[in-house]
Amino acid sequence: MPGEFEFIEWIRQQQRPSDSVLLGSGDDLAILKWPDDPLILVGVDQVLDGVHFDSARHDPRSVGRKVMNRNLSDCAAMAALPAAAVATAAFPAGTSLHDAQELYRGLDDAARIFDCPIVGGDTASWPGKLVVTVTILARTGALPPLRRDGAKPGDSIFVTGSLGGSILGRHMTFQPRIQLARDLAANWPISAMIDISDGLSRDLAHIARQSHVAAVIDAAAVPIHPDANVPRSAGRTPLQHALHDGEDYELLFTAPRCDHPEVHRIGTIIPGDGVFIERDAQRQPLPPLGWEHAL
Repeated sequence: MPGEFEFIEWIRQQQRPSDSVLLGSGDDLAILKWPDDPLILVGVDQVLDGVHFDSARHDPRSVGRKVMNRNLSDCAAMAALPAAAVATAAFPAGTSLHDAQELYRGLDDAARIFDCPIVGGDTASWPGKLVVTVTILARTGALPPLRRDGAKPGDSIFVTGSLGGSILGRHMTFQPRIQLARDLAANWPISAMIDISDGLSRDLAHIARQSHVAAVIDAAAVPIHPDANVPRSAGRTPLQHALHDGEDYELLFTAPRCDHPEVHRIGTIIPGDGVFIERDAQRQPLPPLGWEHAL
């Protein structure tokens, strides 16, 4: 990549004034004026060319938006408010300055919506494919952070939108559900919450395992996105796509009650272990077939 220092200087010039950022990128560390929240929430996420996007199909700006939005969705999963982010990029050798700038613009496009300044990071060039990593800092904003381990028998299971078929494009264009998460946390007794990144079956299994309970999904109640009706693999039904595809980035949560107009009740928490699905009065185990990285 030509001109790493030129690119870093360009990034420094993109910084916008903020009451919370005393010193942004350009020094060894950024300096933040942290609000009066008692907790700091920290998360990190990485996207890889060929795994989370395809550089032959997805432009750098779209890639930047996706990696930032994945982190912002993690904030939504805990009903937290984004405060600041740092980003690193390992660019393929020969990447143009224009493409590097477009990647940054995509990161900033997503972060700016939630008043989340990018305050630093690092760049490098290597013979491999593009790798982008974002670390995000978040604050509670007067609401306790929601966790995965609080689901209780008798709770209902809810999702915030329709599921399946994200590979047709929504995995690159989704909007993090931060404001909806804050609304839910402020007005309903949410016991556990996660964002659906790896698939409904796998992410619900995370809640069940960490809460030491079992979960039962009502197959007829799962909201299926129209994209899940487009056949892409032999023998896979729209319901199976909705259960296992992943990268929907909707919120999946449990609560004794919730009548918010944007959520769908899809099941119940019961004593025991595992995740089950009910169809035609028949209950069967539901394996977590969503996305899992091989190690």
